[in-house]
Amino acid sequence: MKIIGETEAGLLLASSRNEVANLLGFYYAGNNKCPELKAGMEIKISEMYHQLRDLAAKKGALTKVAAELRITADLLEIKDPIVSAATDPTKTQEA
Repeated sequence: MKIIGETEAGLLLASSRNEVANLLGFYYAGNNKCPELKAGMEIKISEMYHQLRDLAAKKGALTKVAAELRITADLLEIKDPIVSAATDPTKTQEA
């Protein structure tokens, strides 16, 4: 991306279609889910930045929750025969 000019409202930027697609969360502009990129389209980069900043600020809490979810998943896998027997009466509990 390159700054090619200035206006009273801000900057004029030049970028490849793939760079814009990357900003929107797509690997390349030809992705069938990527919106058509055309003049006048507004990309809310400030909102993207704020979301990323908020995620970074909450990294510690998110890491802790992820660890707790892993522990819970591990416990469920260990107890699978009991959980299966409790939820499906046709299965018998193995000793």
